[in-house]
Amino acid sequence: MLVTNPFSPGTWTRDQIDNVSRSWWVLLVTGIVGVVAGGIILFTDWSVSDLAAFIGAVLLFRGIFTMFSVPLDGSGRGWSVALGVIEALVGLTVWVWPGATLLVVAFFIGWYVLFSGIMTIAGSISARSVLPYWGLMLAFGILETLFSFWLLARPGLTLVAAVLALGLWSLIYGVIQIVLAFETKNLSARADNVDRKLNTGSGRSFGAAAGR
Repeated sequence: MLVTNPFSPGTWTRDQIDNVSRSWWVLLVTGIVGVVAGGIILFTDWSVSDLAAFIGAVLLFRGIFTMFSVPLDGSGRGWSVALGVIEALVGLTVWVWPGATLLVVAFFIGWYVLFSGIMTIAGSISARSVLPYWGLMLAFGILETLFSFWLLARPGLTLVAAVLALGLWSLIYGVIQIVLAFETKNLSARADNVDRKLNTGSGRSFGAAAGR
């Protein structure tokens, strides 16, 4: 899940920038997991129960990593813990559900994706002045929301359609997380460049500029 605070004030301190930059590897790992999982989903001949177990395990793994991440807008780690717990619980529920059907998978994944999409939309808008690629996050949040409606409105979902939809969603999500990972990795270096320019040009520090 792309963790942001929907009530973000839209400003960063230097400590927040450094915290977000240091946790870039969490986004990278979860993005790689998403891409690999999406490929496995798309190119495996699944039964319904096996697909449910695999998706549940992926969400559980991602939820655990999300708990250790820092929100992309630099807000408190409590948001990551709370949203990671939700992601892990959804994954655990799908994983251990006895005799899971496609309806069960579509219901739980649909509501999870809807929640994730709403959080991504709200967080990207509220922190658009500081988030890297906030427009990409906004677009993906909208797509997630539309995808969740599609899942929740498909009681007659077929296995082929479920595999295609969930595989592509995991693959695209993973790619976006990888892109954001490398972007956040460079945040501290960019802040240093801005700080040097401000000190050279006007004597002000980046921290003073970021707090405006």
